[in-house]
Amino acid sequence: MFESSKRPRRSVAIDLASVRDTLLYIESDLNHAPELQRLAIAVRGALTEINRLEQSDTGITKPDFTAARFLPMRT
Repeated sequence: MFESSKRPRRSVAIDLASVRDTLLYIESDLNHAPELQRLAIAVRGALTEINRLEQSDTGITKPDFTAARFLPMRT
């Protein structure tokens, strides 16, 4: 039914800066919704973990592409 691949698995490169920007965008929206504060706390936890990873010596490799930035909508 399932066959294992004989090809070596490529490591996944994740652009943490883009993930952080996306989470900051989401967090800014959640701050306007008091009923979703538990979710906002979870997002802040993820942002804290990203900061820890970037400050550690884990040797995170950045992908070779141009980063995108999300800008919050101004109201």
